[in-house]
Amino acid sequence: MTKLARFVWPLALGLLSARASAQASAFTALDSPRWTYEIRGVYFRPDLDNFSTFYGDNHSNYFGIAGTYRFGDRLELGGEYGLMKERGVGVQSGSGTLGGSVKYRVDSFHVFANVIFQGEPTQVVVPYVGAGLLAMRYRQEVELQPTIDGRTDLGWSARSGVRFQIPSHGPVAGSSSGESPYWRGYVFLEAQRMSAKVDAVNLGGDAVVLGFRMEFDFH
Repeated sequence: MTKLARFVWPLALGLLSARASAQASAFTALDSPRWTYEIRGVYFRPDLDNFSTFYGDNHSNYFGIAGTYRFGDRLELGGEYGLMKERGVGVQSGSGTLGGSVKYRVDSFHVFANVIFQGEPTQVVVPYVGAGLLAMRYRQEVELQPTIDGRTDLGWSARSGVRFQIPSHGPVAGSSSGESPYWRGYVFLEAQRMSAKVDAVNLGGDAVVLGFRMEFDFH
């Protein structure tokens, strides 16, 4: 190796290293906001037999909320809560015929992880998939009969969806976090499969979710 090569190669490697370090610093500064919340409108089709017989339709609509913490642009961990309430017609214990009013309530609790296919913070269309654990509490009140309530065994849920970025703000490269608030808004569409059983009866089912999502950092 010539003297010139011995000089040029270390210099070139040093410049490449400095450039990579600067790019990594810039990416870190423009990384995704860590905290999120979601407001979720859910169209739910339960697996329960005769649900439409008692409640007049084969589906229910309810609202839910969720929150997550993001580990960079690719992974987030979170929790979700949903509350479903229905009124319908019960079954008379003596005759087995329909009669009397019935109230049905299910509280669902999810803990999940999502993998997010986001290559850069400004990406407008963001697909994701996820899975997690699920438990449900249920309560059924039939007129003139004892109330039935309890919880399911620990089950599972799986989801996939796509987010569409709407307004966003910052951050500005080189500014301090206090001077550069960072938030992003999304609307999203999600498909979800839930399974949570009690005495071999699945209280879960299939859901389609339309919602609003806000990502932000605390400053």
